[in-house]
Amino acid sequence: MSANGVQVNRVWIKATPRAVWDAITSPEWNVRYGYECPSHYDLRPGGAYRVTASDVMKEHGAPDVIIDGEVLESDPPRKLVQTWRANFSPELTEEGFTKLTWEIVEEYGSVRLTVTHEVGGAPAAAAQVAGDVPGAGGGWSYIISDLKTLLETGKSLAGVGAP
Repeated sequence: MSANGVQVNRVWIKATPRAVWDAITSPEWNVRYGYECPSHYDLRPGGAYRVTASDVMKEHGAPDVIIDGEVLESDPPRKLVQTWRANFSPELTEEGFTKLTWEIVEEYGSVRLTVTHEVGGAPAAAAQVAGDVPGAGGGWSYIISDLKTLLETGKSLAGVGAP
């Protein structure tokens, strides 16, 4: 993370910009990688964003909506800017909303996906999305690696298939 509280994660994916966009914004796709929790977007500025907990997470006491936010900018299939707040614990919820930007650029015969998360002033969220919380997953690096794996091979790192 940079000194200004910005985390940047980047990966190249052998896919089309539309396929990457759909994998990010469609619950039929995004439930199949990462932590296997569906993300729901109303892709209009001011539209709601929410991630609902998996059954396994609920068994461990997670709330129904584990992440929420608002769409700030939507330019399919190139750019999505949103707010993001984790609700895994009161501490995370109290830190408030951070800003998350997804950028999809065709480059070198593939797609460069850049995920920029502005987490300044939210140290618990910064640790969570960096993958620095023991037992809480690998953060953005894990999520976008798994997204890449699913789009390129048809199966996620956990073996879940494409829709």
